Amino acid sequence: MDFTLRLGEWVVLRRGWLRRRRLMFAGESSPGVFSVVAEWTEAHNSAACNLYFHEDQREFSVFKGRVTVLGVTQDELRFRFDRRWVGG
Repeated sequence: MDFTLRLGEWVVLRRGWLRRRRLMFAGESSPGVFSVVAEWTEAHNSAACNLYFHEDQREFSVFKGRVTVLGVTQDELRFRFDRRWVGG
């Protein structure tokens, strides 16, 4: 599935009974370095972490899936999430 996130927007990548996996675009943290926030929730417990990537990086794994970066600017992240991918 392809997604476009503007700065501060969330998308739910996985959902289950009393659990959810979301990704938020957090923008440019320094020149050429971008951040996304990965959040996971199980019942009433939640945790989140910032993931940083260089603007030239085109793939990273999260939530047992692969994110392929299609384009990134200061205000927007376009990506494809492949949930079937199980690589390391």
